[in-house]
Amino acid sequence: MASPDAVAGDPARRPELPWPEWAWSHWVWEDESTQESALALVDGYLERDIPVGAIIIDSPWETAYGSLEWDPERFPDPRAMIARLHEQGVRVMVWIVPVVNVDTQPLYSEGCEEGFFMQRGPDGAPARFEWWKGTGSLIDLWNPRALAWWRGRLDRVLDLGVDGWKCDAAEYNAYLHGAAYSPGLGKKASRLEYSRAYTGGLFRYTRERLGDDRIITARPIDNYGFRIGGDLVAFSERSLNRAGWVGDQDATFRGLRAALDNMYCSAEYGYLAFGSDIGGYREDDRHVHGRSKELFLRWAQLGAFCPVMENGGGGEHRPWAFDEQACGIYRGLVERHLELGPYLREQAALAFSEGRSVMGFLDRETYRFTLGSDLFVAPILEPGTRHEVAFPQGADWIWLYGAHERFEGGQRLEFEFPLATYPAYVRAGSGLEREWLPDRE
Repeated sequence: MASPDAVAGDPARRPELPWPEWAWSHWVWEDESTQESALALVDGYLERDIPVGAIIIDSPWETAYGSLEWDPERFPDPRAMIARLHEQGVRVMVWIVPVVNVDTQPLYSEGCEEGFFMQRGPDGAPARFEWWKGTGSLIDLWNPRALAWWRGRLDRVLDLGVDGWKCDAAEYNAYLHGAAYSPGLGKKASRLEYSRAYTGGLFRYTRERLGDDRIITARPIDNYGFRIGGDLVAFSERSLNRAGWVGDQDATFRGLRAALDNMYCSAEYGYLAFGSDIGGYREDDRHVHGRSKELFLRWAQLGAFCPVMENGGGGEHRPWAFDEQACGIYRGLVERHLELGPYLREQAALAFSEGRSVMGFLDRETYRFTLGSDLFVAPILEPGTRHEVAFPQGADWIWLYGAHERFEGGQRLEFEFPLATYPAYVRAGSGLEREWLPDRE
């Protein structure tokens, strides 16, 4: 589906690189971090020769939700932390929602007195709602004074030189509780209108303040496992969410499928590029590390062949915490993902101009997809090493991990995929084949 808000398709007008290179690097994060643990996390990767392009400082980092003030116990010197990460070549994104909680005082009382929050109707009372971090109200982003009030607090974070925002989706909970009336508009706004005002406003304001190498990461489509798509479960603007993530999944193969289903819908809806939390966001209490080594590596392999490769969430996500084999496999996947960069940016520039995704899904059962025109991936969706691959028609395909044998398109074949290998194939005769498989006989 073509995106109505994407850049027009005239190649002469198409920007060669409408997003910074770091947006598709290797991101890491923890569900609940401190300044000390965030720095240690990055150091742990770099000490093991695993490149890191960005870290997300996730919740909780504020004194209270909506204060936009760093918690001095968890982050005693955020300016020094960000400076050190930048010295290491690591960009910094910060988690955010457009909510002020009731216990964020005196800020919440001030917002109520000034009429800065969304309401259930034109009665002047702010709509309070329950979400996973407490009770709060949505900021009325169409009220110019409320928007200036919020931006004044955003500036405290932007002044530290952060590189972007992870825009979480508390507004979905708010709309379930009827918080849809905007005093600024003088009418109700749809949840999608609010989501786009929130994510789009952050994107544009951050770039206005700090330059065009800043981004957001937000949900494209997140259907919460209901296998639906469209406006009901869409979030950010398609033309600006160039490095999305598809929400929170369980640390199971079923969770991996759920992530792929959101990717399928996001691609169908015209979002350019996205990834998922490698290993799943939520933990699985059946495993020592909250997720099995096999699941973690199969998800990491999928992540390496998505535009956005990001690893973080609840529980243990550090590859070296599993064992040395896992760490070595993961290191190789990050290297492969970074090697993909020039190819991806070339393919994505064309996709962006045409209002489509750089990922092209072939069906909604196996979630096979092409990444650009010359790379084909058949995700592993269940435990075990033996899996069937149905090759796309119209080309021969060469396995990246083998002796470079060709497989004719249209075939369905079963293969063994030991843990260090994955069903990823290059189109025969393509530039990618010449670049990645130069020694092929």
